[in-house]
Amino acid sequence: MSHATSYELFINGKWRAANNRATLPVINPATEKVFGSVASATVSDLDEALASAERSRKAWSSRPVKERGEILVAAARILATKAGDAAKDLSAEQGKTIAEATGEYARAVETLEWNGTHAEKLSAPIPLDPNRMIVPEPLGVVAAFTPWN
Repeated sequence: MSHATSYELFINGKWRAANNRATLPVINPATEKVFGSVASATVSDLDEALASAERSRKAWSSRPVKERGEILVAAARILATKAGDAAKDLSAEQGKTIAEATGEYARAVETLEWNGTHAEKLSAPIPLDPNRMIVPEPLGVVAAFTPWN
């Protein structure tokens, strides 16, 4: 990676441009040079993404918990093989040191592995006493936007 690149939207299992074809520059804060571009999603893109995510959630939740955990562990292994190049891009995108960016990917791999190997325990009911228990239930699909820096 670590070159000018174009980031598209991943909706319904495919990479694609925003419906309006608009993009925004990604600027390396350390050099103030354009690193790449990112698709500028529209409300209709978001609606499509949420509908697709809801369809995927239904399919995902029908899989046995053990299988979902195994998929998370497999995802961790894939991410681990790409972490070096991804850390270089993260460094350029956010002005982080390579060490910081590498550490972020290492934590992401660890989190995926931990959640994957503990999936059955994390989704099991939690007894409080003989007459009460907590039963974890997913809230469903949400769209969350968090500001950074």
